[in-house]
Amino acid sequence: MMLMVTLTEGGKAEGKVKRMCAPTWSVDAYRTYLTVLFSTSIMAPGIIIGFLYTRLARTYLESQRNPPHKEKSKRSPRQKVLIMIFSIVLVFWACFLPFWIWQLVRLYSSSLQLTTQTQKCINYLVTCLTYSNSCINPFLYTL
Repeated sequence: MMLMVTLTEGGKAEGKVKRMCAPTWSVDAYRTYLTVLFSTSIMAPGIIIGFLYTRLARTYLESQRNPPHKEKSKRSPRQKVLIMIFSIVLVFWACFLPFWIWQLVRLYSSSLQLTTQTQKCINYLVTCLTYSNSCINPFLYTL
C-alpha cells in the first residue's frame, strides 16, 4: 500500500500547507488489490474456519452419541466451547462481511445509483460495524 500512494500538497489554509497521501492506483490495479485482499483475509480464513468448525461439530456430536461419562449435566464443557467458537465466528462474519460486500459492490457495479450522501452513510455504518468486532470480542471471551 505504501508504494501506491504519493504525497501531495494542497493550498495553504491558515498559513499551513495541507499535505495528503493520494493513491496512484489505476482502477484495474485497485480492483485487483481489493479482490486479492478479500480472498486472503475473508474467504480463505472463512473456508478454513468453516471446515475446522464442521470437523469440531462432528467430533462433538460423536462424543454425545458415545459419552465417556453417563452423568447428565446442563452443558458439557465441550458444548460451551462449541457455542463460544460458533459465536466468535458468527460475530466475525456478521461484522466484516457487510464491509467487504459494500467495497466490492462499489468496485464492480457500475450501475449503482446512490447519492453521495447515501454512499457516505453506508460506508460509515459498515466501517463502524467492522470496528465493533473488536468491541464485541472481549465480551464473548468473558462470557
